[in-house]
Amino acid sequence: MKFNIYPPETPAVIDPNWKIDPRFIAKTIEREGERQPYGGFYPSATDLGVPMELLRVDPAQGLMFKLHGGSVAEFIGSEQMAVLCGPNGKMQFKAQIVKANEKGELIAAIPNELILIQRRKQFRTLGPPDEDFNFVLSLGAGQELLTKVIDISSGGMLLDIRLDATQVDIGRYWHDCYFERLKSRSGPIDLQIKNNRPGAQLDRIRVGCELYEPNTRVLKEMESTRSAIENARVASKLNRWYLNASWYD
Repeated sequence: MKFNIYPPETPAVIDPNWKIDPRFIAKTIEREGERQPYGGFYPSATDLGVPMELLRVDPAQGLMFKLHGGSVAEFIGSEQMAVLCGPNGKMQFKAQIVKANEKGELIAAIPNELILIQRRKQFRTLGPPDEDFNFVLSLGAGQELLTKVIDISSGGMLLDIRLDATQVDIGRYWHDCYFERLKSRSGPIDLQIKNNRPGAQLDRIRVGCELYEPNTRVLKEMESTRSAIENARVASKLNRWYLNASWYD
């Protein structure tokens, strides 16, 4: 079995946006664990990693690991930096190894802090399946176009748009756009088109956009929207994601 072992990130480079809300740490690890991530235990940032894999999350006992190197006995009672690598990035947290079971599996307490690092520069979160949630493009002369958010990060989003509803040339700007859900809406947001590709249906197109010269309010509303969706998904309350979006009344 081939393991990709990556060292832990140092505190100096950890972005605050990588940290998971403590309420959702166990469920986040459980969700990512379904992808059977491999990784390593690191006594410190300068030590070599010992290959391991996360087997499962037991709410009563904690995290169950299988070592693929080293001695099980040497790990019992130690604190390790755990780095787990999946298809979308990696998780990192301090694992307090409590004991080993009769199968030789290591059992660690569920951590109090967790960072989730995506391969992308910024976290991308899938949009919610909410028919009342739209991103509205302002096309000028009082014209507006409702679009759907496929995914969103703190710095941009992927939109699903009706084919030929408007021009989607790469480099084009959209000004004074906004999130909308029923009677609530965000402040104005400016975007620049970075890419486009065919949609899931023949009459749709997907357009990747980045924020254009965002101010503090725009950055706050983007991250608030992204984190509200992600946290609601982890908590299995996706149908009420909007309650924690800063612009939602």
